Amino acid sequence: DQVAEGRYDADLPEPRSRDEIGHLTERFRDMTQRLAEADARERSFLMRISHELRTPLTAIRGHVEALREGLADDPDARALSLDVIAAEAVRLERLVGDVLDLAKLDARRFTVLREEVDMAQLLDRAYTVFGDEARRRGIEYRREVGSRPVIVSDGDRVLQIVSNLLDNAFRWTPDGGAIELSLRAEDGSVSVGVADTGPGIRADERERIFRPFWSRDGGGTGLGLAIARELALALGGRIDLDTAPGEGSRFELV
Repeated sequence: DQVAEGRYDADLPEPRSRDEIGHLTERFRDMTQRLAEADARERSFLMRISHELRTPLTAIRGHVEALREGLADDPDARALSLDVIAAEAVRLERLVGDVLDLAKLDARRFTVLREEVDMAQLLDRAYTVFGDEARRRGIEYRREVGSRPVIVSDGDRVLQIVSNLLDNAFRWTPDGGAIELSLRAEDGSVSVGVADTGPGIRADERERIFRPFWSRDGGGTGLGLAIARELALALGGRIDLDTAPGEGSRFELV
């Protein structure tokens, strides 16, 4: 009755037997624990999404007010304000897109296109997007193309996966670090690797980082890697992870 009312901290007894009732008790305890975790993630997500939405909206509103009141009459100041508004609008669009993508994946309403995809060209597009950030932060940003395979898949979604992996790498790699984007094809499979010199990931976090709404540092929405993995599965692939604390991480889309 307590669980039915949403009280997932109900005091459940330890199983006293190994029969069906004992098994039911044990599974019921597991269920309430998972429900409590899901409830906590949902509350955390709502707090994060509110913060993530408020930040760009505040910036946009502030610059719009400045333009209205004539505080940005100077051409350079006006151009700067418009650049900020445009950048924050793109940020909002991406955030809303992530939430919608996750909803579609959960509801199995995701449509996969089938088209010829030149993986080398796709990597060029993904690589170029992060070039300015790499230069600004002094990150050694490398690209290694071992082959130029053409696959039949959904090109836009493959690009989204690779971009999410790169975005994650740049988020965790310190200034002056290194990130490598690689492409290989062997034994009938194609793999895209994203390696970084970030802090690495503990063994107990290797699975958690792919959960929706979970974030290692409490920042962001925790959707990027979750969407990347679900998209990879929808396209008939997977994401492998090779990492250790203090030794960086390598994510590989196969």
